Amino acid sequence: MDLNHLLFQHQVAVMDAQTRQDHRAGSRYDLVRHYETRIARLRQKLGVAAYPEWCTLPAAGSAAAA
Repeated sequence: MDLNHLLFQHQVAVMDAQTRQDHRAGSRYDLVRHYETRIARLRQKLGVAAYPEWCTLPAAGSAAAA
């Protein structure tokens, strides 16, 4: 799977976990954590950051930027 497909599947798993009424029903396999692990491994293999640089910079209007 490529990174975009893994990110998509992770988001689907997150939404499914949030809408599930009975957490005991269905598979006990944690798909959210499974996809998080696969995404982290692929990012490391590709040498890409988990978040873009602009996500770690302080906001222009914040007190930290002044």
